[in-house]
Amino acid sequence: MDLRVAKVSPSMKPSPRSSAHRVLTVVLASALLPLLPSLAAAADLCQSLLRDKQPHPMTALAKPALGAAVVDPQFGSTIRRITAVTATSGDAVIKPMYSTASAWNADESKLILYRVGRGHELYDGRTYAFIRSLAIAPSDLEQVYWHTSDPDVFFFPSGKRLVRYRVSTSAQETVHTFSTCSGSLTAGADPMFMAWDSSTIGLKCDSQVFLYKITTDKILASAAGTADPPQVAPSGTMAYMQGTVYDSALRPLRRLDLANPFDHAGLSRTAAGRDALHTVAFDGGPAGSDVGSLVTFDLGNGSSRVVVGPATGFPYPPSGTHVSTVAYRQPGWTFLSIVGNPAGQGVLDNEIVVADTNTGVVCRAAHHRSFGGNNTRLAQTYWAEPHVVASPSGTRALFASDWGNGASVDTYVLELPAHQPLAMAVTSNRTSYIAGTPMSISLRFDNAGGSSLTPDLYILEVKPDGDSVSAFTPSGRRAGRLSQPAGLASYSRLSLQAPFHVDVPGFFKYTWTGNDVPGAYTYVLLALRPGAVTDNRYDPGDVIASATVRINFAR
Repeated sequence: MDLRVAKVSPSMKPSPRSSAHRVLTVVLASALLPLLPSLAAAADLCQSLLRDKQPHPMTALAKPALGAAVVDPQFGSTIRRITAVTATSGDAVIKPMYSTASAWNADESKLILYRVGRGHELYDGRTYAFIRSLAIAPSDLEQVYWHTSDPDVFFFPSGKRLVRYRVSTSAQETVHTFSTCSGSLTAGADPMFMAWDSSTIGLKCDSQVFLYKITTDKILASAAGTADPPQVAPSGTMAYMQGTVYDSALRPLRRLDLANPFDHAGLSRTAAGRDALHTVAFDGGPAGSDVGSLVTFDLGNGSSRVVVGPATGFPYPPSGTHVSTVAYRQPGWTFLSIVGNPAGQGVLDNEIVVADTNTGVVCRAAHHRSFGGNNTRLAQTYWAEPHVVASPSGTRALFASDWGNGASVDTYVLELPAHQPLAMAVTSNRTSYIAGTPMSISLRFDNAGGSSLTPDLYILEVKPDGDSVSAFTPSGRRAGRLSQPAGLASYSRLSLQAPFHVDVPGFFKYTWTGNDVPGAYTYVLLALRPGAVTDNRYDPGDVIASATVRINFAR
């Protein structure tokens, strides 16, 4: 496909075109930008995975080389090795931070892993290439929180400060200094996550626990407490602490029927928008809640339901279970890593399980092949716990493995059949412009290949009103509106069968003038399912891949 680049002003004045490179992409707009996650969130994560409850005894599988992928012999999923740790004076380990700490950033272009003895490391979230070590000092290794909509930002508590880190510049900015603390700030010994809009976090210092709202720089509520701080629910309107649900003022609302409120768990939100706790329960609650490897509790009314457990045909929960609920683009979907018997001969033993708590659908995705606490070759067996962690889209998951009681631990990616191989990026040479300043918009496309999808490619420039767009086509540019998607001009239809990598530097170049309309412009790459918007609306599942960059122009 020959993609021709129109060098046209934002006000749609004609100017010369120059040819570019073969690519697949799209430019989207500010008005639609908040919708992108939900539009891409209709994937069936259990697609093509086993949904039975029969034993699938683990068989031998050679450890893949760095970057290589293998197919799980029992479950048919793809497992890719992304690190190759070298021996050190201590345990040789590179692994995810924790099941409740999102490893990937908002657009899955970057990820963070932890190397024992060295600290946190930044990797490319798509190619898995090592980028650099991160000079950060969070209160604990898992207390690092990617922003859920800004892929360039993550937060962490350090000393008395909550810090904002910008990946593009390595800048560390103090969000707030909690000067009344005499000791260090912490998110707790077993932290979960922030509110799903990254607005609110639960923290503790000394003998005070509190909720802090980042977006307003306010402590919403505080209380005396010596245990872990409150963990904020996805909605930001409730919090969970040691079995009790609180409102945003830390007033108790209800007690959940948990025998042990300290079992491994994560906070999630259902497809209907209800906050929930997803937990392993080894004992039934005093009021009759049941046991299971995955039991969900509605924070709004306290009701519970077994998703994976004896009540649904699965065995009593094996030991060594961790819960990941950070697939925030797929509300309700939850990942489990279970050790149990590390030989992997029984149902759930040594397995990674994926469950849709909205419908109760459960699928078994892979054997992680790690011995966890049964490892006999590491000084600290904790490092061999797989700690599965889902990507925001839920189509991939990281896990750690000693690959059969090995003396080292590496990180692997579980690539589900629902994972789309296409990744795109759009960048600008600056974030703000004035008259006389040249702008250059560059594109990048990575396609792993092997997909039968043939998406429609759109390349759009969104105007400051958030609805008017200029669509790039092979013959020039056409005006359109985001609110009328059936009328948007696509560039072409793409094939994802063959792998490719394309960089398009300077795809669109323009020098701003005093005649241009001031305001925010958004350039977006967008791949939609064929004919998805011919019905003149955006539906869940329409978006296969997208990327955006926003710039500001002032006269």
